[in-house]
Order: sequence, then C-alpha cells, then structure tokens
Amino acid sequence: MSKRVVFYYVRHGETQFNRDGVIQGGRVDSALTDETLPVLDRTREALRDIPLAAVWCSPLGRAQASAERVVAGRNIKIQTLDNLHEFDFGELDGKPYKGHRLDFARHFLKQDFSDIGGESGEEVRGRVERAFRKMYKAARNGDVVLVVAHGALLRSCVYEFSRVSAASKKIASLTMKVPNGSISTISCQDGEFTMRTMPQKPEDFCPFSWETAED
Repeated sequence: MSKRVVFYYVRHGETQFNRDGVIQGGRVDSALTDETLPVLDRTREALRDIPLAAVWCSPLGRAQASAERVVAGRNIKIQTLDNLHEFDFGELDGKPYKGHRLDFARHFLKQDFSDIGGESGEEVRGRVERAFRKMYKAARNGDVVLVVAHGALLRSCVYEFSRVSAASKKIASLTMKVPNGSISTISCQDGEFTMRTMPQKPEDFCPFSWETAED
C-alpha cells in the first residue's frame, strides 16, 4: 500500500542573537525577541486549517518556544528530535559576526566546520535524512507533519531532498533566504523525499496538494 506524508518545515522565530549579529548554531541558544511573536502568530494563522497529525521539534529552546507559539490552542504534543538541532559551527558558535564574518563565510561556503570543532555538511545531511526517515516511519498514510527547526539545517534539507542537479542543489542551499517563521514543504511518497517549496513567508504560504503536484 502506498504511503504519502507531507512535512511543513517552520524556521524558528527571530532570537536575540539573530537581532544582535551573533553566530548561532547548534551549541548556543538565545531567547526569542518580542518583535518576532507576531510573525509566529501569522505562521500559526497560515497553518490554522491544516490538520496536523504530529509536531516534531529541535531540542533547542528557540525552536521549542516557536513550536509552542505556532501550535497554541491545539491539543497536540510537541515531540523533540535531537537530529533536528542546528548545524554546529564549532568555535565560531556564539561569536559576533563582526570580526568573524570572513572566517564564517569561508567555512559556510564549504559547508564544513569540522576543522574548528563543528560539523561537516555530510554529517548534517546524514542526520537530516535519519530524522525525516524516523518521522516518516512514525506517520500514517495521509498525515501532515509539522517540523520546527533551523535555517542552516533547512539548507541541508534542500541539498538532500531537491530533485535537481548536485550543482543546483548546492547553489540553492547556499543562496536561498530563510526568513524567521517561514514555511517550507517536503513530501514523501513510499520513502522518497522531495523538496516541494522553498521557504515562504506565512502570508505567501500555499498548502501542498498531491493532486496538483508535479513529479
């Protein structure tokens, strides 16, 4: 029997580190800003009529707080999945961009922070695939699943799940914008994942339909 699952991936709201220009990867965390709460409310509104079967979230506090805001009013459990934590930027995590921008850019373009104690892109893409396969296995046919996580992690999803050439994947994953509170769409049919839409602001979000999907 065929099994289809749709994942809506939401990036967490703006944090104090985002606002203040601090590099924020998998080993550091900061609270959401007050200014981002209306954005997350718009995300909640965009998803209001979608029957969510499950909610999975990064263990980091900024993602947890965002998930709670987005599903407020729903009787649904937020499940934490460690493999959804943000890309570990090693020694640069928690440093201000000012004075470290070039070093960060050099590692970011290679998608490899392993030489400064962080993760490589290959490691991150591996755990992204493991995370989504676990969520897919836990879902039932026809389920819609909400995933609340991070911007750099989503770039690995683009690289892992886009049906384009390797060069196009790399360009897209490095250059796309991932607004706070944005919604992206990933589908999975019979174990095959496909990146359906890049990050959309809540006001631009359009629910995915299998009937109109182009394979």
